[in-house]
Amino acid sequence: MKHLVAPSVNVCVIRGNRALLSRRAHTGWMDGSLCLPGGHVEAGESPTGAIVREIQEELGVVVDPKDLEFCCVAVRNTKPTQYVAYEFVLRDKDYDYINAEPGKCSELIWAEIGALPMDVIDDFSQIINQGVIGGHSYLEIGF
Repeated sequence: MKHLVAPSVNVCVIRGNRALLSRRAHTGWMDGSLCLPGGHVEAGESPTGAIVREIQEELGVVVDPKDLEFCCVAVRNTKPTQYVAYEFVLRDKDYDYINAEPGKCSELIWAEIGALPMDVIDDFSQIINQGVIGGHSYLEIGF
């Protein structure tokens, strides 16, 4: 059986005690659920370059890479692809975030980081709770 491992990136944007989440739409995976903004690392792209690009594509802002904090690596066992996700934190620097991909995201919401909504995809709840809040630098999810 073919085994595919794909690199990905996500960002937890934090403003005060709230995190910015996006509601998936028209993607074919977990539509209607909340997740962290992010996506795949393209060929030849660094994880930092990928998250800067994804933030611009999804949230409509160009961030200074120096504003990003590395949080953790999350190995996510999702079928058919296993992801090695580089997780970043961006503490609000007065960026004006917008839903720049309305075809893939129906809304952006700010949620209390310590009391996430029930419809956050479990992988991302674990990343926030164990990585962002808990300070763990390596997570294995879904094994």
